[in-house]
Amino acid sequence: MKTCSYLSMWLIWAATLSGCGGMLTSDQPPEHVYWLEATSLRLGEASMNGLPDLIVAVDTVPGLDTDRILVKEPGARLNYYAGARWPDHLPEVLTATVRLSLESSGRFGRVSSGTQIKGDEWLLELELREFFAVATATDAPPRVHVHLAGHANCGVAEAAVSATARTPAQENSLSRIVAAFQSATNEALNSLGRQLVSSCSLKEAKSD
Repeated sequence: MKTCSYLSMWLIWAATLSGCGGMLTSDQPPEHVYWLEATSLRLGEASMNGLPDLIVAVDTVPGLDTDRILVKEPGARLNYYAGARWPDHLPEVLTATVRLSLESSGRFGRVSSGTQIKGDEWLLELELREFFAVATATDAPPRVHVHLAGHANCGVAEAAVSATARTPAQENSLSRIVAAFQSATNEALNSLGRQLVSSCSLKEAKSD
């Protein structure tokens, strides 16, 4: 009985050392968190009739609610870059990025996140449908895809908005791929800002 007990204890100890050895000698890359900057939007002069308050809400299609930096591989396989993350899950990251970008335009009073309208606030509801790098079958750098679509409730009117950007990475390195994400996001947000201001202003003018 003692021999069996000693043997069991030795096996447990050996397995524990083996597991620790795998952790200590891991060849996984170190974890890096990458920041997504808001962009400064230039959307023309604001109306003299007062600035509307705007509420921003961003959701994602299935598969994109993650803090991983995603890559869509050949064969429609959705994967991620090891050791690389955004600061939070994409709905939170994009909500903050959209909100701060629109705030910088000077076309709105207060820009906040949420889903409920109070009074004459505007509501911008967006769905993130693409936010990944698209890898090629060769070793060529990937192209980053960003696609946002949704609706704007502009007080007495509504408008559909949609923006798509496709930006190639300059090199097949993580820093260049993240830079392509930033560039594509900037392009999409500039398009959304222009659509929001022009469509809502036009529809409100017609309603008046």
